[in-house]
Amino acid sequence: MNSIVDPQLKTIHNATLNLYNRETLLIKSHPTSTVSINATNFLAGQANLFADSALFLMEDDRQPLNPAVALLRTCLEAQARANYIIAVTGEERERRANEFLQLMNVGHDYNKALVIQMMKDFGTDPSKFLPRELPYLPAIKLLLENTDTSNLKALKSQYDKMNGNWSYGKVIGREKLLDPIWQKRSEAQSLQPGLYLSYIQSCAFVHSDPASLKLEPLLTPVDVAYTTVTAEVAALFSFFVALGKDKDQDLLNITASLKAFNIHEKILPSKDLPPS
Repeated sequence: MNSIVDPQLKTIHNATLNLYNRETLLIKSHPTSTVSINATNFLAGQANLFADSALFLMEDDRQPLNPAVALLRTCLEAQARANYIIAVTGEERERRANEFLQLMNVGHDYNKALVIQMMKDFGTDPSKFLPRELPYLPAIKLLLENTDTSNLKALKSQYDKMNGNWSYGKVIGREKLLDPIWQKRSEAQSLQPGLYLSYIQSCAFVHSDPASLKLEPLLTPVDVAYTTVTAEVAALFSFFVALGKDKDQDLLNITASLKAFNIHEKILPSKDLPPS
């Protein structure tokens, strides 16, 4: 088993993971009520988690890149949401972060009510159960009877509205990517158009889209790893902005290493370019 992850990118990834863990341990030992810190901590953690999983899959050169690219999408979503939170300051930053954290609660309540209601609609007919499942039917019926789902419609409306505010297209400002003012809303915003293209590509692998058959030959290990590490570093940067530590020397070292990584030379060395 041979790794296809560039050693430099692996080093940057490990440094990013270590720095995230360092700050997360500090938060756990001294919890904060600052909502933007808690929200971006979660999002940076998601970016690290899925980046680490994607790169782990790439440690085996016998495996296709498709699963790693599918995992990359969650990493990209986490980065974009974290960037959206820190792209504003003061009360608006905390409002956005609070809405995002509330979305977790509303989403849980909505999905719970949805599942229970579906069971009420379809799950009480004994003919729909296997013989070995019938002994559990009384307990299931009791659970359904004691669970109120009268607020399902209201929860769906609330969830749809909040979830729409946090869609990928909304948080990156898809319609504003050519707006020079919008592109200056955060330090990482300049990366967003390129990451958006990677997001579109990754969706094909998440959704079993036939387009993935034609996209797969275009994938290269160094490009997938570079995009993955770029997204997790950008998410970490947003977390550190919320912390007020964006000038942290370890963070600056990581971003400098990433900027120094010449992805173009890795994909197509200049010596192989046709004469101009």
